[in-house]
Amino acid sequence: MREIRQILALVNDSPRSARVLTLAAHLARQHGASLVAVHAVEPLRSGAFISAEAASVAASWAAEAEAQRWAEASARVAAAAGAAGLEVPLIALRGETVSDTLRHAGTADLVVLSQRNPAQPDGAQRHFVERLLVGSGTPLLFVPHVDTLPLQTDGAPRCGQRVLVAWSPSRETVRALRDALPLLAAASRVELIRFAPATEATPEPLEPVLAHLLRHGIAATATVRHTPAPSLGERLLSTWTVDVPIAEALLSHAADTDADLLVMGGYGHPRAWELTLGGVTRTMLQTMTLPVLMSH
Repeated sequence: MREIRQILALVNDSPRSARVLTLAAHLARQHGASLVAVHAVEPLRSGAFISAEAASVAASWAAEAEAQRWAEASARVAAAAGAAGLEVPLIALRGETVSDTLRHAGTADLVVLSQRNPAQPDGAQRHFVERLLVGSGTPLLFVPHVDTLPLQTDGAPRCGQRVLVAWSPSRETVRALRDALPLLAAASRVELIRFAPATEATPEPLEPVLAHLLRHGIAATATVRHTPAPSLGERLLSTWTVDVPIAEALLSHAADTDADLLVMGGYGHPRAWELTLGGVTRTMLQTMTLPVLMSH
């Protein structure tokens, strides 16, 4: 079983970065891993100005603002490191934000980051999360931008004790399951759930997957349901897609079973990530209510 030995925490201008750091530190201590933080923000642009004086003032303002946001990020990292008793270096990105972050993620076993909150600017590049998801070969653990689960004694949200795995016979799901094995091994309960199409009268059983997990020392249960049928009103909504009911059913089942981690494949195409991000993936990125581990 692959072990977690290096965790990468992505921090930005949002205060939510503190929660990302506490969870990443909690997991680092739990798995005996090292932790590195990356300041994954887009550099401030001073713009173009007619006069040299205006350009100089703008450049000075941008430099002061950059120093301030770096100081705030450093303070958050120092606070989390001190509370966890860990050494956590903070890395500043010097080139293109997404490609630099992917380079650092390539040598990590797990990346912890926050769900994007559209109501709160965080300084990250537009569509940063989506591009990271389809470009990374490392599993991403998203922390919801709201607290719906109790906090642990170290301030980290409860995560990984009761795990729900969204199963489908796809490459992305298989990858997510394998990436999550170290977390599943530490869980007190693991449940697999599959939503089968309504046309599939006898859904494919999950016993082979359960047997695979048992070979890794993980005892899990399985639930198979048919894909929920949307109402006429839901079909008429402009935001509705065929995958929306599945995402909503996953979140509903997670709440009903008190799950604190959802494991699922992240679907999308790197050449057209804005247009082809899977419906369940897109909906989950927008509406998650518990930590979600995605692998592409």
